[in-house]
Amino acid sequence: MKPASSDSENSLVDQIATDIQAGAYAPGSWLKQIELQQRYKTSRPMIRLALDRLAQKRLIRHEPNRGYYVYEADGDEVRDLLDLRAMIECAAARRIIRHGTGPECDRLEELAQNFEQLIDTGSILQQYEANLAFHQQLLSMSGNPQIAVIIDDLRHRIPSAPAGQWRTYQRVKQSSAEHFEMVAAIRNRDADALADTIRRHIQQTP
Repeated sequence: MKPASSDSENSLVDQIATDIQAGAYAPGSWLKQIELQQRYKTSRPMIRLALDRLAQKRLIRHEPNRGYYVYEADGDEVRDLLDLRAMIECAAARRIIRHGTGPECDRLEELAQNFEQLIDTGSILQQYEANLAFHQQLLSMSGNPQIAVIIDDLRHRIPSAPAGQWRTYQRVKQSSAEHFEMVAAIRNRDADALADTIRRHIQQTP
């Protein structure tokens, strides 16, 4: 059983993340802890813990000696990084087709289903974790663990999905549909279809 303090912390993190996603805190704005204490009616240590967790998930950034702020990425930089990520993951498509086994694909589909269910029932952070789990499983099926290491590094240089990409319910649903398209492509041993879906998924194109 989780301690009550952990539940309270999770709830606070979800509240702040939801408000960031809803635009209550504009990109580039600083998050003042005293104002957050008043807004969420909680203690300074709880606010600090929540901000640390949000920074770990890249919903916000921490600048030593200054505080926390909502990350505002340069548009050209983000496009270049997403393009690089797409090139690497698309290049891994044939390896995923070749190395992905039945049980591994079954697990990938379970993770896709979990993300789909959380669209309507889960918090933004739960959706984020479910999406990350799906992509970690997908890349693990390439047979080369260094691919996942490189992609994880790129993820830390790009705004996280909740803050930067899932701006509409329709886009979240489309992302979920693309997860299932990837699973189908792997089951059909279709590397070209898998690569095409991965590229659309990463670059958020129709």
